[in-house]
This record gives sequence, structure tokens and C-alpha cells, in this order.
Amino acid sequence: MRVPLYRQTTDFTCGACAALMVWRYFDRNVELSRQNEFLIWTETAALPFKFSSPYRIAEFFVKRGFEAKVAMKQGEHTELEAPFECCLVHASERGLFVDFFHRYNRIVKRRIASATVSTEPTLSDVRRSLANGNPAILLVDSYYTAKERGAPKPPHLPHWIVATGHDGGEFSINDSIAEKDLGTGKIALKDSVLRRAMDTYHRFGWPSALIVVAMKRKVPPETA
Repeated sequence: MRVPLYRQTTDFTCGACAALMVWRYFDRNVELSRQNEFLIWTETAALPFKFSSPYRIAEFFVKRGFEAKVAMKQGEHTELEAPFECCLVHASERGLFVDFFHRYNRIVKRRIASATVSTEPTLSDVRRSLANGNPAILLVDSYYTAKERGAPKPPHLPHWIVATGHDGGEFSINDSIAEKDLGTGKIALKDSVLRRAMDTYHRFGWPSALIVVAMKRKVPPETA
């Protein structure tokens, strides 16, 4: 699929950029711009952290008239070292941040309960989404995409990417990270590599997440 590539302008807007690329894919009137990058981020940030919430990304699309599904194993997940590092949260404030995060997350989850499927996403789910003509937004370990783009010693960080196709045992990926020493953000990841990248639970304590966005199906008029 011809999903355009957009390079993020901060170290925390990968989720917003993934959503922006998919939004533009479905609507060519949407501009790939920093203004839209931050517009989406303000609607998808997993408050009080800076990273984007899978529930809020899905909600962003639902509010704009799309169908969206989040495949993610449900439950409380408290290992949040990575976002603390990203947000520079002092140790004395971590309890407050975690409590706020869980309370707010429960509110968002209730709002889009009908769009949430409690299951761990698999490569088969990603392939099915692509086969139906829908790009897939995936939560992964950024180590694997950065490594594929030539980074010698990339860090392990939660990261949102867009899967745009699958062929011959490889997935086509749009990766928004824009560091100057990295190669193009349009890369191919072998099935086995993407499977490891999607195993965010063992690395960060977060469940894997897949967001599928599609145009809303038109309901045929009732016949007399």
C-alpha cells in the first residue's frame, strides 16, 4: 500500500506520526505537517506521559468517522521504566504518575470498549489487516527498526510503526524515526524480526498492541 512516510520532529511523537501516515493514506486532503503531527499528539498522548496510547489512537480515528480496532491483551501493567526515562520523571513522583496513568487509561478504555479486542496480536493478524487493504499500526521495540536502518547500537524503546505490506516472508514498514545517521524510513523486516519486535511485554512490561483502521462500511438501504 502506498502509505506515505512522515518523519517525526520529536523523540515522543512516533504514535502521532504513525496515525498521521495512516490518516493521509485514507484521506489525501490531510497534510503531512508538523502542525498535524502535534494536533494528533494532543489527542493521543497517554497522559501524564508523552507517548501515545493505543486506546487514544483508536479513538482519534473513531471520532473522524473511521472504523478502528485495538488488539491488545487487557490488564494492569505497571512496569513503566521506559516512559519514565523518556519523560525524565523523578523517582519521588513516579507513584503519582503511575496512579494518574492507570486512572486516566481506564476512562479512555471505557470510552472505546466496543473497539477493543482482548487478545495478543500475532503476525497473522497483521497479514489479515494488510490483505484487507488496511495498514496496521504496531507497537514495537525500536531496536529492531533502527538496527535495520543501520544504527550500530540502538536503544530498546517502545515505538509505533506502520506495516504497509507483506511479501515473500517480509513486511514493508514505515518507520518515522528521523535521526540523521539512519537510512530511509521505508524498510523491510523479516517475519521473524517483526515477531521479536512485537514482543514488547518481555522487554518493557507492556502488552503488544495492534491498531487496525478502515473506512467505515456503508450500510445498504433497507429494501421494501
